[in-house]
Amino acid sequence: MKYLPLVLIIFSITSCSKQENISIHHFEIGKVKFNYPSDWTFTEMEGIDTYISYLSKNGDTIWIEYGRYNPKIYKNPLQNNLFRQITIDGKEAIFETSKNKQAGLASVYIPKTDSTSGLYMYNKKGNTQDVLDIYKTIKLGKSIRKESLIINQFKDKKSPPGIVFYENNCLSCHSEYRFEIGPQLDQKFIQSKGKLWLKNYIYSKKQSMEYGIQCSQIEKQDSSSVNQMLKYLFQK
Repeated sequence: MKYLPLVLIIFSITSCSKQENISIHHFEIGKVKFNYPSDWTFTEMEGIDTYISYLSKNGDTIWIEYGRYNPKIYKNPLQNNLFRQITIDGKEAIFETSKNKQAGLASVYIPKTDSTSGLYMYNKKGNTQDVLDIYKTIKLGKSIRKESLIINQFKDKKSPPGIVFYENNCLSCHSEYRFEIGPQLDQKFIQSKGKLWLKNYIYSKKQSMEYGIQCSQIEKQDSSSVNQMLKYLFQK
């Protein structure tokens, strides 16, 4: 037993040494910056029209996709996951995690980090908190923000956040870059109509378009989602 204190001291020194060996690395691509601990391994891949890389640690992988025309288009968005929409340095973003804490899912989606490029980072199975701690360091553009993002207050509600709502209800018939079934939802069109007109149109009963397709009828009970959607559409 007389050797026990010595063993504890050695263990403590070893543990501190391991922690001190972990430094902070900086990532930057386009308008996006974030930090990650050095015990994550960074790997770049070849992508077509999209930048792709990933971070890996202990079987967990965080994929990083950055590029043009990058709508996520959510599938069954309210079935298993929790969401939060927040503003990061002037840009609207969605954070997503699973209701099942054992699933280890965490993602961040910023459709527009500038006028054309978007960011999507996600992992599939791992330590959710470690992943979120990396996401909290994200900065956009020339941001000099010193505090970390607060993204742990996820919401479980019937109506999805605005960006999810927009991609599910609008982008199946419209595009932000070209005319499809309906007019393109680019900034020129949006700004010409104005926020009040667009809000009234969202709630109004629509006429059928080509092929008998009709815009989604959105009820005023979903006003929080609509307000977030308009905040995304009219962001600078």
